[in-house]
Amino acid sequence: MDVLTAVDPDRIASDRDAGHEFWLDLVNPPDEEVERIGALLGLHPVALEDTREFGQRPKVDIYESLVLVVFYTARLEEGVVVPIEVHIYVARGFLITVRRDACEILDDMHNRLDEMHEHPMYLILDALTDAFYPVIEGLEERIDELEAEVLTRTRREQLTAIYRMLQQVRQIGRTAVVQRDQFQIASNELARLEIGDTGEYLRDIGDHLAQITGELHRQSDDLTALTSTYFNANADRLTATATRLTIVGTLFVLWTLVTGFFGQNFGWLVDNVDSRSDFLIFGVGALVVPTVILLTLFWMKRRDWF
Repeated sequence: MDVLTAVDPDRIASDRDAGHEFWLDLVNPPDEEVERIGALLGLHPVALEDTREFGQRPKVDIYESLVLVVFYTARLEEGVVVPIEVHIYVARGFLITVRRDACEILDDMHNRLDEMHEHPMYLILDALTDAFYPVIEGLEERIDELEAEVLTRTRREQLTAIYRMLQQVRQIGRTAVVQRDQFQIASNELARLEIGDTGEYLRDIGDHLAQITGELHRQSDDLTALTSTYFNANADRLTATATRLTIVGTLFVLWTLVTGFFGQNFGWLVDNVDSRSDFLIFGVGALVVPTVILLTLFWMKRRDWF
C-alpha cells in the first residue's frame, strides 16, 4: 500500500491506474486541499462538509461507493484526557484519514508498509482503538493515588481533583458509548458493500470498544464512590476532632471545679489549708487524681471495654 501525506494528483492517478491501493493521511489540511481531494476522488460534498467542520460526534455516513467513519481515539497529557477526532474515508482502492491534531499512532504506521498490505483499515482502526488502553491505565493510577490521599488525610483540593477527573471520564465515556454503537453500523455497511475488512477483524474492534466503554463506566462509578469516601473520611476526621475537644473540655471543667472550690474564702479552708503539704494533698492531688481517673475511663472507652 502506498502512503501519502499530501495531495499528489500525479501519484494518486498513477496508483489508481495501476490498481494499487493507497492511504492518504492529511493533518490539518486547509479547506482548499479538502475540496481538491474531493474533486480528485469523487467524494460526496456532504462528507467533505463534515470534514471541513470538525467537532462531529462519532458516526457512520454511507454513500454510494464509500463509507465515512468519524472515529475517536485519545491520549493522556499531564493527567488530562485529550480526545482526537479522525475522519476515515473507506472505499475500494484507497483509505483517507483526516485529522486536526497530532496523532503519533498514525504517524508511526507510515513506516509499517509491510503490515499495511493486508487489512489496512483494520490495522488503522485497531491502533486508534487500542490507544484508549494507556489512557485508561493512566486514569486508573491517578484514581488509586487520589483514593490513598483521601484515606490518609482529606483536603479540599482532593475533592476538586475528583470532580475534574469525573468530568473527563464521563465526557470521554459518552463518546466511547456512541462510538461503540455506531461501529456496529459501520461493520454491517462495510460488509454489505464488501469494502475493506469484514468479519472477525471488525468484530475484534467492536469487542475492544465494548471493553473500553465498560472500563470507563467502571471508573466513573469509582470516582463517584470516591466522592462519598471523601465526605465520609472528612466526617470521621471532624468527629475525631470533636472528640478530642470534648475530652479537653471535660478536663477543664474538672480543673475549674476543683480550683473554684479551693478558691472560696471558707473559714475552715483559710485556717487549715496553710502548709505546703496541704497544698500538695488537697490542691495538686485534687487535680491529678480525678484527671487520671477520667483519662483512664476515656482510654478504656476507646478500647471498647464498656
